[in-house]
Amino acid sequence: MLPIRAAARCAALAAFSLGLLIGGPALAQPKPTVVVMGEDADEDSVPRGNRIFQRVIAELSETMNLRGYNVYDETAVAMGFTQPNRVRRRDAELIEVARAVSSPPLDVVAVFQIYASASKSAYSDIVRPEVRIPGRLLNVRTGQSLGSFEVAGVQLPPLPQGCDRECLLERVGAEAKVIAGDVAAALTAKLDGVVAPRRGADPGAASVPGAVAAPVAGGPTSEACGGLPTAYVVRLNGFSAQEVQAAEEYMAAFRCYEHHRPVRGGASAAEYWYETRSDSTRLGRNLRLMLEHMSAPGQVQFSGNTFVLSRVATR
Repeated sequence: MLPIRAAARCAALAAFSLGLLIGGPALAQPKPTVVVMGEDADEDSVPRGNRIFQRVIAELSETMNLRGYNVYDETAVAMGFTQPNRVRRRDAELIEVARAVSSPPLDVVAVFQIYASASKSAYSDIVRPEVRIPGRLLNVRTGQSLGSFEVAGVQLPPLPQGCDRECLLERVGAEAKVIAGDVAAALTAKLDGVVAPRRGADPGAASVPGAVAAPVAGGPTSEACGGLPTAYVVRLNGFSAQEVQAAEEYMAAFRCYEHHRPVRGGASAAEYWYETRSDSTRLGRNLRLMLEHMSAPGQVQFSGNTFVLSRVATR
């Protein structure tokens, strides 16, 4: 038989879990926000600003936009704190710029490169363009790779005789645009698979005493959870050991919970790496409700991907 205090906590946890599912209006999971960025640090790649580059980035953005994703222009959202015309940028700079954008918060960065050249046949004067475009998807907050795809080795039509630089840029740009559409379609399909709604028993529910019967996040009685798997840092400051344990059980019962891992802990502080398919709005709401159900006066602050819960001590 469970002690009275433990039984009361389990009952509160079950009621809290049920309230998260049916106590209020459902919050729709928005599609991830995406920014398309070109990595041109390699001197052999097509640099930013080149017309081939512009046609490729436009095609990538348009394809993902038509598939329902909220695609933002890098220059428009980052021009307040970066130089819009910088070229030869490495992926580290691109990721830092994406993380620095706060309005709107970006979820996914699609990074691509363009390699374009022309080779002459060994047996005739036929010159064929060659284009290779690799692309990949990264979770902006966690750096997790969400997928990659490359189109290369496509047999392209030969260039006309006397094709000058203007002709070369237009012909290669037209071919690169078509290839970019294929890359964008593949990357979008990969992103669709990541954010697709899924069902399954919550891995943390079994470890919560007495909470098996409660409809827990991700469980068979709940709605399917869709959205980008996102990781947050959750810090608890000023809570007792019993309150930290209770908070951990509550967080494992949140809707769309994936899993969590303790990062550090002490007598009055604890920090968790918390992965969920909920967005920051829903998670912040659940954390505030958690403090209310725990009867623990406190404040919730959020910045970047970090939630800080501070216990307000009273006499």
